[in-house]
Amino acid sequence: MRRFVPFLLAVALGGCLYANVRYPRAYRSATPAEVKADPSDPSVQGSSCSRSVLYMVAWGDGGYAAATKDALASAPDGVLYDVRVDQKVTSYVLGLYAKTCTVMSARVAKR
Repeated sequence: MRRFVPFLLAVALGGCLYANVRYPRAYRSATPAEVKADPSDPSVQGSSCSRSVLYMVAWGDGGYAAATKDALASAPDGVLYDVRVDQKVTSYVLGLYAKTCTVMSARVAKR
């Protein structure tokens, strides 16, 4: 039982040394009826990630704002609509290293 005490402490105190992470909460996007949608509008994809190591250190911006900025990099004057968002989590060795990404795909309309 004594061998599990450090493991339990690490799980309970995750991110206690350093944590600077942003996670998505809610996002409202335009619908095709609200923008001047065209069948030839291009599709774009953007992502944002946060990471953690040893349950002690966490950093990154895995939020919607960073994913939206990445998606609009190729069309900065556009408006996103028909947005779909997924979260992708990659974890190794019981979460000793974890990477959480917000992946956004959408269509871009002209303003």
